[in-house]
Amino acid sequence: MNFLRCAGSVLLAVGLLACGGGGAPDTSVKVPTLSLTLVDGTESVVSDRSLSTTDSRYLKVALRTKSGAPAAYVPVSVSLGTATAVLLPADGQKLTDGNGVALIKISPADPSQGFVIQVTAAASVENVALSKALDLAITSGTVGLSDFQVSPASVQQGQSLTVSVAVQVNGVTASSNSVPVTFSSPCGTAAPSPALVDSSGRASAVLQTTSTGACAVTAGTTGNVSLTGSFTVTTPPTTGLVFVSATPTLIYQSGSVGVNQSTVKFKVVNSNNDPVAGSQVSAGLTNTNDGINFCGAPTTVTSGADGTVSFSVCGGTVPATVQVRASLVNTPAISTVSNILTVQTGLPTQRFFGLSASQPNFLAGGYFTANVNGNSTTITAYAADRLGNPVPQGTTIVFVSSGGLISSDSGSSSCVVSGTTGRCSVTLYGQDYRPLGSASTLGMSPAGAGGDPRPGRVTVLAHTDGEEHFFDTNNNNRWDSTESFEDLGRLYLDRDNNKVFEAAYINVQTQSLESDTALSMPAGSVGAKACGATDIAANPGLSVEGTCNGTWDGFAKVRRSIVVVFSGDAIGQPAGYSITIPVTKRTQTVSASSSAVTVQLADLDGNRLPADATIAVKVILANDTSTCTATLGDTTIGKDLEPSRHTAALTTCGTGDKIQFVVTAPNSRESSYTVAVP
Repeated sequence: MNFLRCAGSVLLAVGLLACGGGGAPDTSVKVPTLSLTLVDGTESVVSDRSLSTTDSRYLKVALRTKSGAPAAYVPVSVSLGTATAVLLPADGQKLTDGNGVALIKISPADPSQGFVIQVTAAASVENVALSKALDLAITSGTVGLSDFQVSPASVQQGQSLTVSVAVQVNGVTASSNSVPVTFSSPCGTAAPSPALVDSSGRASAVLQTTSTGACAVTAGTTGNVSLTGSFTVTTPPTTGLVFVSATPTLIYQSGSVGVNQSTVKFKVVNSNNDPVAGSQVSAGLTNTNDGINFCGAPTTVTSGADGTVSFSVCGGTVPATVQVRASLVNTPAISTVSNILTVQTGLPTQRFFGLSASQPNFLAGGYFTANVNGNSTTITAYAADRLGNPVPQGTTIVFVSSGGLISSDSGSSSCVVSGTTGRCSVTLYGQDYRPLGSASTLGMSPAGAGGDPRPGRVTVLAHTDGEEHFFDTNNNNRWDSTESFEDLGRLYLDRDNNKVFEAAYINVQTQSLESDTALSMPAGSVGAKACGATDIAANPGLSVEGTCNGTWDGFAKVRRSIVVVFSGDAIGQPAGYSITIPVTKRTQTVSASSSAVTVQLADLDGNRLPADATIAVKVILANDTSTCTATLGDTTIGKDLEPSRHTAALTTCGTGDKIQFVVTAPNSRESSYTVAVP
């Protein structure tokens, strides 16, 4: 009994030493497995490993885990040593099924040739890479084609037809996907190419026609076997004239800046919407007012190989709209018109030149407030001609500033008008230099200066080449010597915001010397005449007085300036203001009663707090019996240059209750101003 027990232990490779035996333990390692066999349609093994030209054959890949269980839903990859066979799917990739088996169809690529081919199956099971190779034989056969069919037998150019042929191997109908057949024709393109035999033993393709006439189509397959069919392709009728483009769609009147010629293109097409060459097309203009013309070019042209014709249109002397009407010479009823082409003046004019800031009061800080760098606002210039039309694409607008940093997308202090918007933008960043204000109100600057003493108020000036505004009494859109105009002199950067050029002034905070900046002008556009009262009224603070020339300038500098506030991040308390800040610009209680409290809020520079700062109201109750409540109508400071006013509506409030206005700046700093209810 002891001997039998030890023998059993040896067989199980367990407890060998305990039995006192001297045999070695079983060290075999169980691993995943991959098997590869060639099977027929019933999954019976094909013992001679031959690929049939008439019967279906499959590569059967079976995967097992190291425990011997089926490896279900694992990717399998089959590759061919040569291109003498084809797989289905063509890439040889497939997942095993629930039994760990993947079947991939394999057929001879050329049934007429005999080959030996090696196939390899690969997979990874439980992180173990597995592969198996199998050598297969391809026995040559004889391929035949018959029963060529073309349907329909006649089509128009551009239409398609179906071609098919019956395929036999060794006199027997070929099996599905076993034989490739290529269809070719000088009159079109067939797809798929090649076409494989379907389940009925035929190979079929769709032939898209590209030319006309009596046409042949050939079916060719392995072994230099071919068969030919025939069909007819007729010419489709010319049925349309299509507007293609007008480049550009916006042109400018003769003598103006910008492109004043547009190329208008049409296309002659047939019933298939294909281009038609050799057709004569004539054109006319829907509007020839004030000289709109075809630029002296022919108005009847012949369509090219792409079916297109082009006509040139030049602007006249006034803004207008125009269309080109095109028609076929042989069939005038076939016609069309272009999209509307617009003719504009093009030059920016002073009265139509504007400037805006997306946030005129943003967090940056001034002399008496904390300074914050890097915040910004967008400054946008709007330019139009004297009739309100946008200026040409490519118009450059230049910006200068009395503080901060101005930059565009291109890294310069200018921007370029794009598209047809007539506008472009730059960014003003909050940083040094921060303006210190004028000392004029303290009597320390030149007489009549009247500048603003508050720090942190930045002037931005934009200018571009344009024309002075004039009053077109005879409606010819040209300035005539008898017509009035608004004279412009030298432009300047109004640093102290008093709308008068100051060659020198003292700032109020450091008592250092400052000055406005005069900028260059086109030659001849500046003189020594006083700028008229009408001109100054229409364009205040835009010209240095005494620099107008009394002549209408078609190429002057149009300009506009705005003020932007570098706001502080906290409410200025009334007791904290410098004497240099005007009393009317400080934080203060405007009115207070038991029903409402109105306050004016400003930073310590006397400027409005940032537009995107939020404001809320709190109630500090006088005692436990008070039921005072307050409601504030707005929640943000809002966009403006001057200190903001806010009203809290009160309910059941009395003496001793306090109303606290709390502002949270964009940098999260909170500050408050408290008012006692009288």
